[in-house]
Amino acid sequence: MDCDIVFLITTFDRADSCRRLVKKLAPIGDIYILNDGSEKEYNLEKSLLKGHEITIVKQSHGGKRYYWKTVNRLWKLPEKRYKYYFMIPDDFLPVHDFTDKALQTWKEITDPKKICLNTYVDQGRLNKDCWTGVKSVEYDNYRYTGWVDMCFMCERRFFDVVGIIPQINLNWNVNPQSSSGTGAHISKLLNMKGYKMYQSKTSLFIPQKEAFDSKMNSWRKDDKINIAVL
Repeated sequence: MDCDIVFLITTFDRADSCRRLVKKLAPIGDIYILNDGSEKEYNLEKSLLKGHEITIVKQSHGGKRYYWKTVNRLWKLPEKRYKYYFMIPDDFLPVHDFTDKALQTWKEITDPKKICLNTYVDQGRLNKDCWTGVKSVEYDNYRYTGWVDMCFMCERRFFDVVGIIPQINLNWNVNPQSSSGTGAHISKLLNMKGYKMYQSKTSLFIPQKEAFDSKMNSWRKDDKINIAVL
């Protein structure tokens, strides 16, 4: 079954939430999942889930320290070119008609330098100038953020512009509360190159209960990042 949409997911020990997510996505587009060394059985074979192609690849656990490498590998998995790409965490669920809403918003943005659309909006980072120092700008049906995190939609050009994410060298032993640095790198790179990052007006994804117990940032106590703006 041919399609224009592909979903890209990294996952670690989130078999239940990932399966719930995949069941929502499978009827819409192809799915590529990179399992970062989980020991749990995911049971995501196409025979069990009606819809498009589902490809799951397992690697040795890299965790936060090597998340940059995991993302690089995930982005290389699709064997064909798609019109639209959605990057989604393994512990989210989409709202109703999320692809239609995302694509409608994307098409309304007439900026020729647009490069991606954040599809998750949370209370913790709403209108914050994450990583780039760029001030957000509100429009009727979307906002300009100047940054992107790892829940977004884009066209193929995004990957061509970002290229290979280099090794992220943060000292997590000194500052364990540092993020993976991957979203920060991408945001700074795109901003430096003059590309524009936008966000849907309201969130097109809602965190599942598993999101409140982060596998990558277990220290996090502020749950505002897991409260969607709907």
